[in-house]
Amino acid sequence: MSERVDMMTEENSKLLVDIQIQLARIEKTLEVVPTLAAAVETLREIARNADQSAKSAHHRLDMLQTAKEVADEALRTAQTAIAEQNAQKEDQKWFKRTFYGAVITGVAGGIVAAVWAAFKLSGQ
Repeated sequence: MSERVDMMTEENSKLLVDIQIQLARIEKTLEVVPTLAAAVETLREIARNADQSAKSAHHRLDMLQTAKEVADEALRTAQTAIAEQNAQKEDQKWFKRTFYGAVITGVAGGIVAAVWAAFKLSGQ
């Protein structure tokens, strides 16, 4: 019986040694947990900052979109105004040409009338 008890004790000793080895491995593995916790906290902070930056960028993009819409409307208004100015210039050209044509015709008619009158007077 003593031999059997010794055998059980030896097996228990081996089991205890195995358990100690496994515990040592677990402890070794757990040594990095505090470092990982700090790294995870750092990553959370980085993620919060990234989220904040993304929200800020999205807000700026919304503001840029509004500014772009205002700029597009201003461009359309300016193009309309330029088109109206060009039409007015064409109307002014037409008026000037008509006016100068009438003046030239009147002067030419006056010259012809004066020459005609001169022929009539000199011919009598």
